[in-house]
Amino acid sequence: MMASESVALVQCGYKEFKDILPGQAVIIEKGKEPVFQQVQQPLGYAPDIFEYVYFARPDTIIDGIDVDEARRNMGHKLAGTIRKQLGPELEDVDVVMPIPETSITSALCVAESLGKPYCQGFVKNRYIFRTFIMPNQQLRQKGVRAKLNPMKKKFEGKNVLLVDDSIVRGTTSREIVLMAREAGAKKVIFTSCAPPITNAHIYGIDLATSSELIAHHRSQSDIAKIIGADAVIYQKLPDLEAACAALSPRDPATQKFEAGVFSGKYITPVDAGYFQHLEKIRGERQKAKVEESARRAVVEGRAGDEQIRMAKNGCAIDGNGNVVARDAVEEPEPEPQQIALSNGFVNGEGEKGDVKALDKDKQVRVKESQDISLHNLNDYRE
Repeated sequence: MMASESVALVQCGYKEFKDILPGQAVIIEKGKEPVFQQVQQPLGYAPDIFEYVYFARPDTIIDGIDVDEARRNMGHKLAGTIRKQLGPELEDVDVVMPIPETSITSALCVAESLGKPYCQGFVKNRYIFRTFIMPNQQLRQKGVRAKLNPMKKKFEGKNVLLVDDSIVRGTTSREIVLMAREAGAKKVIFTSCAPPITNAHIYGIDLATSSELIAHHRSQSDIAKIIGADAVIYQKLPDLEAACAALSPRDPATQKFEAGVFSGKYITPVDAGYFQHLEKIRGERQKAKVEESARRAVVEGRAGDEQIRMAKNGCAIDGNGNVVARDAVEEPEPEPQQIALSNGFVNGEGEKGDVKALDKDKQVRVKESQDISLHNLNDYRE
């Protein structure tokens, strides 16, 4: 069995574990023992640090690093930054609260390091999935309200220091701050166990495009205003790396991590055009979803003016990567391209409007493929 987290192996009853090394291939043939073959010289050992911040379960070990212990270290490191940035204002903090539930371990250590009371003020609905990957802003906002419920007595008249694992788009953070204030909090300081997320994730976690990330080209004070907090405090990247490296079975002094979401410097070389490609695909997908939502709203009689325009004229992507009504932007005339007809594909060649059909033996049908980044030759055959 192969898994990214040790807990999957443990719960399936496996007793022995072996990490797959960088540049290593595993060949598995039916009825035979797995063969571990080094096919590329390893240049380094750099696990994705965002796994330790957020995605991994606390009861797991990844690349020899205990996730829960790493989050404890993150809490102690973050407490030092909070102490420096708040200074005398730290005395006014009444309570430290986690945003359930990834940040619970870190928040406990923040409270311990700062000598402040720890309290869980939000109750999590375990049947709501991760909100930051929901398909649109409205669903994310509703998801946060359904996912977390504040206990009023824990907030009334208090200066609250909230600890979350990370801030992605800011949608969740803004709703959480608003709920804390509605519950009676006098002051809300929002802290993140991760540094500002300013770049796309390219290794399998579909966070957001750079333009959607709240920390992209914004200062901490700007972010505080947007989410409605009195202050926002982020973990420092060197502290985050040190928190995880200290637990590495390799040399902590030389342990490196993939931290491109924070620094923009990825372990593997990435062509600049790749991000433009991703944003274009994201925009096209989002455009289709928004158009469908607008049409549904019109049919159900709940559409606003912009949704009516979207349903009537379609949608377009503006210069900031936002989906808007097509009549709100000037789109360049599309270049001639292949056009799908009922009897196969045709080329839009020659004069405008002149469509020339392909010979039957040259016609190609393309089946839908779920993965935009993998190109399988079989996708292009009958």
